[in-house]
Formats: sequence, C-alpha cells, structure tokens
Amino acid sequence: MTDHPTTEARLRAAFVARASLVTPHDLRPAAPPRGRAWGTRRVYGLVLATLGTAAAAAAAVYFLALTPGTPVHPVPVPPARTPAVGEPRPATPPPGPATPSVTPQAGGPPPESR
Repeated sequence: MTDHPTTEARLRAAFVARASLVTPHDLRPAAPPRGRAWGTRRVYGLVLATLGTAAAAAAAVYFLALTPGTPVHPVPVPPARTPAVGEPRPATPPPGPATPSVTPQAGGPPPESR
C-alpha cells in the first residue's frame, strides 16, 4: 500500500505547478469573432429548420387529407349486425288476405260478445 501523506504531497505539488501556469492574460475573455456574419453552422441550421417545417407540413397534409376516415375518404359504415351464414331462419307464414272469423250479415242482429 502507498503512504497517503506522500501521495497527497505529490498531488499538491502537481496542482501548484499547474496553477502557476495560468496568468491573468489567460483569464481575459476572448476577442469577439471577426469576418462573415453568416457562418456555415447558421446556414445549416436555417436549412435544417426549413426542411423540418416542410416535412411537418407534408405529414399534416397526409394525415388530414389522404388517410381513410377523413371527410374526403369516409370509411364505410359497418352493418348493424354481422350476417350469419348457415343458420336457418325462423319460418314466417306468407302474408295473405285477412279473413275475419265472424262475417257481419247485412240487416241482421249484431254479433254477440261473450
């Protein structure tokens, strides 16, 4: 194992040597940039923003106008109930003329009710 005071002394000496290399001139703020105002990064950012806006507009047009279910292309309404295949239908009598059970006679007494 290493002795801690020896390691600590070496670290302190290294930090002091490194700190002595920094001068007040190094701590001044950097001079403002000179030259072209529009750099390649700024142009690249503008082009990227324009392409992103165009892609968002194209996606909005696609989802709002070209997908099924929109007013331009409505989805057909499904049937109220699914048609059954192979199930027999209940028999219903064919419609016929309605025949009264009691026929009224002209000029006779009215039928008696029970």
